Amino acid sequence: MQRIAIVSQKGGPGKTTTAVNLAAGLALSGADVLVVDVEPQAQAGTALGTRLDQSTLHLSLGLKLQLAAQGMPSGLEDVVIDRTEILAKWPNHGRLALLASEQRTMVNAQHILHAAGKERTHVLGELLDSLDEDFDYAILDTPPAVEALNAVSLAASDYALTLCLPKHATVEGAVAMRATIKHLPGQATQPKPKYLGAVLNMSKPVSEWKEEEIEVRDLMVDAGLLPFVTDIREDTRISRSYDAGVPSVVGFARHACGKRYAELLREVLFRMDTPESEWQIAPSASEVLEAKEDSVV
Repeated sequence: MQRIAIVSQKGGPGKTTTAVNLAAGLALSGADVLVVDVEPQAQAGTALGTRLDQSTLHLSLGLKLQLAAQGMPSGLEDVVIDRTEILAKWPNHGRLALLASEQRTMVNAQHILHAAGKERTHVLGELLDSLDEDFDYAILDTPPAVEALNAVSLAASDYALTLCLPKHATVEGAVAMRATIKHLPGQATQPKPKYLGAVLNMSKPVSEWKEEEIEVRDLMVDAGLLPFVTDIREDTRISRSYDAGVPSVVGFARHACGKRYAELLREVLFRMDTPESEWQIAPSASEVLEAKEDSVV
């Protein structure tokens, strides 16, 4: 099972929508995919039409993490929630499943992991090992980098990608996140995750670029964030998909937002399988604008 963490230094850049759309896209292609919701706000579950309540609290990944952090690990098979029904109208799909979060249990897990320190950093990875033969991919929706839950998510992952919005502060956060990934202590059994690049989320078409978006696009290239060529445009269908519990790549597969997530997935898979020297990197905004001016002339 290949594990991909969607990470950022702070909340808000679109980790959840990116995670569930990549996961659903993989499942549409025939893969068996597990979404791992490590975020106390439990947004990945909501985006897949699932909310834990008192009657289903025993299914929270937070409870499993609490036990593992205290040296009492158990398997995850009994808390996997199947969401393959989301893909029902599409032929030849694989499996889509969820390890769900719940705020109180996940916050408690966060406190226990923080107190346990580095000794328990690999508990999530060890838990996911119990599902290694059941899934082709795991997509981890993570909390902000300041939390211990982020550290255990990265330690459990083979790959990581981060996100920016057309805001200066998000570029600084992505640079810090890449540095965090670069300096993670790797082990022979679980090396540090491979950094895949940064996605620009909630972007505008070229004709609507404002000064800040132009500067952000330039900064993403100049700062070595290796931005993906495919950006995710601002689109109300994405928030509607979240509310409906059906990712855009499924519910709006024939619309621009669904197609962009599908194209982003193709880039992610290519970068996973090839060395960085072969990646196509998004051009800077300055290069795009200069090319546009030249074509007019």
